Amino acid sequence: MSESDFEAVTEPLWAYLDALHPHLWRSGRAFPDSGPNLRTLMSDGELSLAFSFYPTDAAVAVMEYELPDSVRSYVLEGGTLGNVHFVAIPYNSPHKAGAMVLANFLLSPQAQAQKQSLAMWGDRSVLDIDQLDADAQALFEQGDRHPAELPADALSNTLPEPHPSWMTALQDAWLERYGVN
Repeated sequence: MSESDFEAVTEPLWAYLDALHPHLWRSGRAFPDSGPNLRTLMSDGELSLAFSFYPTDAAVAVMEYELPDSVRSYVLEGGTLGNVHFVAIPYNSPHKAGAMVLANFLLSPQAQAQKQSLAMWGDRSVLDIDQLDADAQALFEQGDRHPAELPADALSNTLPEPHPSWMTALQDAWLERYGVN
Protein backbone atom coordinates (compact mmCIF):
# COMPACT_ATOMS: atom_id res chain seq x y z
CA MET A 1 0.00 0.00 0.00
CA SER A 2 1.39 3.37 -0.92
CA GLU A 3 0.54 6.40 1.16
CA SER A 4 -1.19 8.07 -1.80
CA ASP A 5 -3.38 4.98 -2.36
CA PHE A 6 -4.33 4.96 1.31
CA GLU A 7 -5.30 8.63 1.28
CA ALA A 8 -7.35 8.32 -1.92
CA VAL A 9 -9.12 5.11 -0.87
CA THR A 10 -9.95 6.33 2.64
CA GLU A 11 -11.08 9.85 1.66
CA PRO A 12 -14.77 8.79 1.41
CA LEU A 13 -14.47 7.01 4.77
CA TRP A 14 -13.24 10.16 6.52
CA ALA A 15 -15.93 12.28 4.85
CA TYR A 16 -18.59 9.84 6.11
CA LEU A 17 -17.12 9.71 9.62
CA ASP A 18 -16.73 13.50 9.78
CA ALA A 19 -20.47 13.83 9.03
CA LEU A 20 -21.37 11.03 11.45
CA HIS A 21 -19.35 12.10 14.51
CA PRO A 22 -21.64 14.95 15.68
CA HIS A 23 -24.49 12.41 15.92
CA LEU A 24 -22.56 9.85 17.97
CA TRP A 25 -22.67 9.34 21.72
CA ARG A 26 -21.05 12.37 23.34
CA SER A 27 -20.66 13.83 19.81
CA GLY A 28 -17.89 11.36 19.09
CA ARG A 29 -15.61 12.89 21.72
CA ALA A 30 -15.49 9.64 23.72
CA PHE A 31 -16.06 6.00 22.90
CA PRO A 32 -16.86 2.93 25.01
CA ASP A 33 -13.68 0.95 25.50
CA SER A 34 -15.19 -2.54 25.25
CA GLY A 35 -18.16 -4.56 24.06
CA PRO A 36 -19.50 -5.01 27.60
CA ASN A 37 -19.34 -1.23 28.18
CA LEU A 38 -21.15 -0.65 24.88
CA ARG A 39 -23.91 -3.08 25.97
CA THR A 40 -24.18 -1.33 29.34
CA LEU A 41 -24.68 2.03 27.64
CA MET A 42 -27.39 0.50 25.46
CA SER A 43 -29.04 -1.16 28.45
CA ASP A 44 -28.99 2.14 30.34
CA GLY A 45 -30.70 3.87 27.42
CA GLU A 46 -27.71 6.08 26.56
CA LEU A 47 -27.40 4.37 23.16
CA SER A 48 -30.05 3.16 20.76
CA LEU A 49 -27.66 1.02 18.75
CA ALA A 50 -24.63 -1.14 19.48
CA PHE A 51 -22.52 -3.43 17.35
CA SER A 52 -20.65 -6.65 17.86
CA PHE A 53 -18.43 -9.10 16.00
CA TYR A 54 -20.57 -11.93 17.40
CA PRO A 55 -23.83 -12.52 15.50
CA THR A 56 -25.48 -13.95 18.62
CA ASP A 57 -24.18 -11.33 21.07
CA ALA A 58 -27.54 -9.56 21.48
CA ALA A 59 -29.43 -12.82 22.04
CA VAL A 60 -26.96 -13.93 24.70
CA ALA A 61 -27.09 -10.47 26.35
CA VAL A 62 -30.91 -10.61 26.46
CA MET A 63 -30.82 -14.13 27.93
CA GLU A 64 -28.36 -12.92 30.59
CA TYR A 65 -30.57 -9.86 31.39
CA GLU A 66 -27.89 -7.44 30.15
CA LEU A 67 -30.23 -6.03 27.46
CA PRO A 68 -34.03 -5.69 27.36
CA ASP A 69 -36.24 -8.27 25.62
CA SER A 70 -37.07 -5.72 22.91
CA VAL A 71 -33.53 -5.77 21.45
CA ARG A 72 -33.20 -7.20 17.92
CA SER A 73 -30.18 -7.83 15.72
CA TYR A 74 -29.89 -6.86 12.10
CA VAL A 75 -27.34 -6.60 9.31
CA LEU A 76 -26.97 -3.52 7.14
CA GLU A 77 -28.46 -3.81 3.65
CA GLY A 78 -25.03 -3.57 2.02
CA GLY A 79 -23.69 -6.47 4.06
CA THR A 80 -21.40 -6.85 7.02
CA LEU A 81 -17.80 -7.64 7.77
CA GLY A 82 -17.03 -11.25 8.60
CA ASN A 83 -14.72 -12.15 11.40
CA VAL A 84 -13.24 -15.56 12.05
CA HIS A 85 -11.38 -16.77 15.12
CA PHE A 86 -8.00 -18.37 14.64
CA VAL A 87 -5.98 -20.80 16.68
CA ALA A 88 -2.26 -20.49 16.11
CA ILE A 89 0.56 -22.73 17.24
CA PRO A 90 3.84 -20.84 17.58
CA TYR A 91 6.62 -22.22 15.41
CA ASN A 92 8.79 -22.68 18.51
CA SER A 93 6.14 -24.33 20.66
CA PRO A 94 7.70 -27.04 22.83
CA HIS A 95 4.40 -29.00 22.79
CA LYS A 96 3.23 -28.94 19.16
CA ALA A 97 1.58 -32.37 19.38
CA GLY A 98 -0.49 -31.33 22.40
CA ALA A 99 -1.41 -28.05 20.72
CA MET A 100 -2.57 -29.98 17.63
CA VAL A 101 -4.76 -32.21 19.80
CA LEU A 102 -6.36 -29.09 21.30
CA ALA A 103 -6.79 -27.43 17.87
CA ASN A 104 -8.40 -30.58 16.49
CA PHE A 105 -10.74 -30.77 19.48
CA LEU A 106 -11.77 -27.12 19.03
CA LEU A 107 -12.76 -27.96 15.44
CA SER A 108 -14.68 -31.09 16.40
CA PRO A 109 -18.46 -31.09 15.92
CA GLN A 110 -18.88 -31.65 19.68
CA ALA A 111 -16.85 -28.56 20.63
CA GLN A 112 -18.31 -26.44 17.83
CA ALA A 113 -21.88 -27.35 18.83
CA GLN A 114 -21.14 -26.32 22.43
CA LYS A 115 -19.54 -23.10 21.22
CA GLN A 116 -22.66 -22.35 19.15
CA SER A 117 -25.08 -22.93 22.02
CA LEU A 118 -26.48 -19.65 23.35
CA ALA A 119 -26.22 -21.16 26.82
CA MET A 120 -22.44 -21.50 26.40
CA TRP A 121 -20.76 -18.98 24.11
CA GLY A 122 -23.30 -18.36 21.36
CA ASP A 123 -20.76 -18.06 18.54
CA ARG A 124 -21.63 -19.73 15.26
CA SER A 125 -19.73 -22.78 14.14
CA VAL A 126 -16.97 -22.56 11.55
CA LEU A 127 -17.98 -26.00 10.28
CA ASP A 128 -20.10 -26.61 7.20
CA ILE A 129 -22.90 -28.46 8.98
CA ASP A 130 -24.18 -29.96 5.70
CA GLN A 131 -20.87 -31.81 5.30
CA LEU A 132 -21.24 -33.62 8.64
CA ASP A 133 -22.88 -37.01 9.17
CA ALA A 134 -26.40 -37.16 10.62
CA ASP A 135 -25.23 -37.76 14.21
CA ALA A 136 -22.92 -34.74 14.11
CA GLN A 137 -25.60 -32.57 12.44
CA ALA A 138 -27.98 -33.46 15.26
CA LEU A 139 -25.59 -31.80 17.74
CA PHE A 140 -26.36 -28.45 16.12
CA GLU A 141 -30.16 -28.67 16.40
CA GLN A 142 -30.88 -26.17 19.13
CA GLY A 143 -34.61 -25.66 18.89
CA ASP A 144 -36.29 -22.33 18.33
CA ARG A 145 -34.17 -19.34 17.43
CA HIS A 146 -34.03 -16.57 20.05
CA PRO A 147 -35.95 -13.45 18.86
CA ALA A 148 -32.83 -11.27 19.22
CA GLU A 149 -30.72 -13.67 17.15
CA LEU A 150 -30.04 -13.13 13.46
CA PRO A 151 -31.73 -15.50 11.01
CA ALA A 152 -29.35 -18.13 9.60
CA ASP A 153 -29.17 -16.46 6.18
CA ALA A 154 -28.53 -12.94 7.55
CA LEU A 155 -24.80 -13.25 7.00
CA SER A 156 -25.06 -14.34 3.37
CA ASN A 157 -23.58 -11.01 2.21
CA THR A 158 -20.36 -11.09 4.21
CA LEU A 159 -17.85 -8.49 3.05
CA PRO A 160 -14.10 -9.03 3.20
CA GLU A 161 -12.18 -7.23 5.91
CA PRO A 162 -9.48 -4.79 4.82
CA HIS A 163 -6.11 -6.37 4.17
CA PRO A 164 -4.13 -6.68 7.44
CA SER A 165 -1.52 -4.28 6.07
CA TRP A 166 -4.17 -1.53 6.21
CA MET A 167 -5.29 -2.17 9.80
CA THR A 168 -2.51 -0.26 11.53
CA ALA A 169 -2.72 2.59 9.01
CA LEU A 170 -6.52 2.84 9.49
CA GLN A 171 -6.17 2.77 13.27
CA ASP A 172 -3.41 5.40 13.26
CA ALA A 173 -5.33 7.68 10.88
CA TRP A 174 -8.51 7.31 12.95
CA LEU A 175 -6.66 8.08 16.20
CA GLU A 176 -4.99 11.10 14.63
CA ARG A 177 -8.31 12.41 13.36
CA TYR A 178 -10.68 11.46 16.19
CA GLY A 179 -8.58 10.13 19.04
CA VAL A 180 -9.58 11.25 22.48
CA ASN A 181 -6.87 12.22 24.93
